[in-house]
Amino acid sequence: MEIKTTDVAARLGVSPKTIQRWVRKYDIPLRKNEAGHYLFDENTIALLERVKFEQGAALERSAAARYPSVAASLPTDNQPKQEAPSPTLDVLRQPSFEPEIARISSRLDQLEQQLGQKADDVVSVQLLHHRREMEEITARLAALEQLVARLEQQLNNKPPSSHEPPQPPKRKRRGLGRVIGLFA
Repeated sequence: MEIKTTDVAARLGVSPKTIQRWVRKYDIPLRKNEAGHYLFDENTIALLERVKFEQGAALERSAAARYPSVAASLPTDNQPKQEAPSPTLDVLRQPSFEPEIARISSRLDQLEQQLGQKADDVVSVQLLHHRREMEEITARLAALEQLVARLEQQLNNKPPSSHEPPQPPKRKRRGLGRVIGLFA
């Protein structure tokens, strides 16, 4: 039976990219279909389950090295595991972390206030810039209106200019009337 990467990922509870990364990292021999996609069998899936288990164990060891107080509170293989809500929550509830949490919380509040102030400053600057642009446009518009009014006044008050030739009077067409009058 051949299983696709997405099905294996869903079965193991990881992303398809994680499956592909494990295949490359651990050089797991797999067949590919004509589209170049990996095809998994049950033996390969069992191998990937072991890789996932080892990855989880490595992460736990890393966390234990970083947070020894958490590692002490976690059950060992000899002790029965108790269902705790979350080791992370237990760590955060310890008294040694309360001042750190308070400090981080107050710092977040300060940052939020600074961010709000910056946003207000930016909006104020933008409003002033837009107001200045509108005032410039209004001044240009007023100047154009004055220019148009002066030009209209000059056009209306202007006598016919001497450099324009006067239009000649229309000539009467007498030729045709005379010819017809001769025959009448």
